[in-house]
Amino acid sequence: MEKLSDDLIEKYATSGPRYTSYPTAPNWVEIKVRDQLDWYGSAKDSQRPISLYFHIPFCEERCSYCGCNTMLTRSQDKVSAYVEYLLKELEALAKQGIKGRPLRQMHFGGGTPTYLLNEDFDLILGKVRELFPFEENAEIAIEVDPSFTRPGQLKHLAKLGFNRISLGLQDFDPKVQEAVNRIQSEEITYDHLVQAKALGFTGVNFDLIYGLPHQTLESFTKTIHRVIEMRPDRLALYNFAYLPKLLPHQKGIKEADLPGEKEKVDIFFRAIKLFTEAGYEYIGMDHFALATDELALAQKERRLYRNFMGYSPKSGVDLFGIGITSIGETENFFVQNEKDINTYMRKVNMLGLSGARGIKLSEEDRIRKWTIIRLICHFYVSFAEFTTEFGQDFKDYFKEELAGLKEMVADGLLEVHGDHILILDPGKILIRNICMVFDAYLKGEKGAKAQFSKTI
Repeated sequence: MEKLSDDLIEKYATSGPRYTSYPTAPNWVEIKVRDQLDWYGSAKDSQRPISLYFHIPFCEERCSYCGCNTMLTRSQDKVSAYVEYLLKELEALAKQGIKGRPLRQMHFGGGTPTYLLNEDFDLILGKVRELFPFEENAEIAIEVDPSFTRPGQLKHLAKLGFNRISLGLQDFDPKVQEAVNRIQSEEITYDHLVQAKALGFTGVNFDLIYGLPHQTLESFTKTIHRVIEMRPDRLALYNFAYLPKLLPHQKGIKEADLPGEKEKVDIFFRAIKLFTEAGYEYIGMDHFALATDELALAQKERRLYRNFMGYSPKSGVDLFGIGITSIGETENFFVQNEKDINTYMRKVNMLGLSGARGIKLSEEDRIRKWTIIRLICHFYVSFAEFTTEFGQDFKDYFKEELAGLKEMVADGLLEVHGDHILILDPGKILIRNICMVFDAYLKGEKGAKAQFSKTI
């Protein structure tokens, strides 16, 4: 995949959603737990398998680049108390008619999920298995900080059935690591990869970040080459969002130390070039996978999905979030848990659940969500499939949007045929810009006020 021309980059370098949901989170509203209970009640007759996301917010230290919902603590008692609330929330969820549905996917994110003790994982997995039967090829994944993993912990996780692991890496350059308070050697990272493979984990992902202080095209190229030598199954390459006003802990990073926009773009395209030459498929946005990995296979078979965990091969599920700030998603609603841990605990004690924000999808929301998912995941939209799904003609429904795509067609980003839309290589890089054409909320007042990251 060739680098975009400077003209195209300048033309399309705007701010826009990452489309981990539609409608996007800025368009959600405050809700009560009773709304969440009503929505869950409406989902109880669904035959879809389920996915569970557990948010473990705890960290011993804060990485200065971090934009996640985290809490600093060295108290294991505090962590163990939180686990008890996760179990209560699981029980309450099961009582909404969800119990007994097959589990297709489970993911532990953070924070630092490996902050949990082995006995904490035993309690959580035991409760999940008590409530839900696992599908034969269920994905059980966890995010891991290689510099904070307890001795023997990977072995214990493998015994519990975990089969995918995501290793936070960011950058191997020592100067960059020091600047972002994340010291992590190549050796410890590679050791975790080797351990995971030996223990039978079927997939290992590396998370990288570009745009960090002191990064240069030359320095990050060295990291890319080392990563390719290690050969993880998947890669995520995130653009650093420098937001010191919203994230005060980022004020320790000097803006003068950050690479300029042009160098960031050069780093991004260098990464695409080197990773694809090394045998990784460009999945889209910031994800890469070996051709044999389930993520790449799911994209080829047009069953790839995108949610708050990024791209996922496990589509056709109802997702339920457990823990503070966790997000649930069904065909008809999104709901996010309370972000304050004390309020979360109080709500779970009183009501079992802790929904705080969300949105119930209208028919138009569902139509646009369906379309955006196919653009951003498959790079292809079938008009016949749209008609089968919604009983409407795609060209009639999106007459205004198709007219809005004409300039992108002329710029070589996509092709609009009689029965489908096909995204071309330059459009795969600018897929967020294309999706924005179909986003009705960007035309409203909320869309104008929302803050989004750069599309390139």
